[in-house]
Amino acid sequence: MAIPLSRLLLWLVVIAAIKNSCFTLSRRFWFAALVKSQMRSITIAIALITSITLPFPAAADLTDQVIRAQVVQIVDGDSLTIVIDGEMVRVRLAEIDAPESKQPYTKRSKKSLSDLCFWIEAELTSITKDQYGRTLARVKCNGLDVSAEQVKRGMAWVYEGHAKDPELYKLQAEARAAKRGLWSTKYPIPPWRWMKENR
Repeated sequence: MAIPLSRLLLWLVVIAAIKNSCFTLSRRFWFAALVKSQMRSITIAIALITSITLPFPAAADLTDQVIRAQVVQIVDGDSLTIVIDGEMVRVRLAEIDAPESKQPYTKRSKKSLSDLCFWIEAELTSITKDQYGRTLARVKCNGLDVSAEQVKRGMAWVYEGHAKDPELYKLQAEARAAKRGLWSTKYPIPPWRWMKENR
């Protein structure tokens, strides 16, 4: 099957990016932070090259399908980036809400999600779009429901008014009673309320 011109061009751009990254690394290897950044870029580039040959459905056809895709980036405690059909797609974990950037447990929540999913082939189900056009999904990494696990660890809240899974509320009650994660803080404030108070 012939490769579309757009994908061929993407492939060439990615290869050029890898060469450029390697050249930069060879000259500035003593900057540890830069090396880490460049290696992440190379990792994502490799994922893009791999995805060119994989038969993923187009983004418009995701509803009611089970999608398996590589996780190439962890955005925060409830969002990650995968590669679908040669494109990077940000996915928000359905039914939960993790701490915002200036809230307590922000970094630990992100690290928890990274430990669960980074560079893992994730399984996405119940894929929808919210009112802001964001992709939402229930995500499994290594067979583990990540929304449930983040709540269980005390690394995210059940998203009130949006969550329909009663199991999530049960896990949240258990995490709160055990003072796990964010529930160990004196006054844990849900992100949706925190955002309103800090506008």
